[in-house]
Amino acid sequence: MSYRHCFIVASLSLLCCAPLHADVMPIPGGPRIADCSKARDPARCEARVKARKACHDKRGDGKRICMDTYLVAPDCARSDNPKRCIARQKAEQACRDKQGKQHKACLQAKLAKQR
Repeated sequence: MSYRHCFIVASLSLLCCAPLHADVMPIPGGPRIADCSKARDPARCEARVKARKACHDKRGDGKRICMDTYLVAPDCARSDNPKRCIARQKAEQACRDKQGKQHKACLQAKLAKQR
């Protein structure tokens, strides 16, 4: 058997085994921290876990609105950039009544003014 055949056989065996490990891969968008006691802001982490469970069946603007009802505001004192955190909170509050592209445009406009 030549090296070429060995390479083909090894490649095929790897391809056949790859789906077996797919179930242990992390879910995209899932929680990054499994233990909220290790999070920077444990109260916010717990609220996010509860919000994800409650809003898992919603999509788009409905999910954003659902998540907003469960989430608590971040503690900007613990943020890497407190000024940006406060500006983001003010922009979110000002644009709360808008949805979709209007919401995004409103946030961008408010944040651009505050820079």
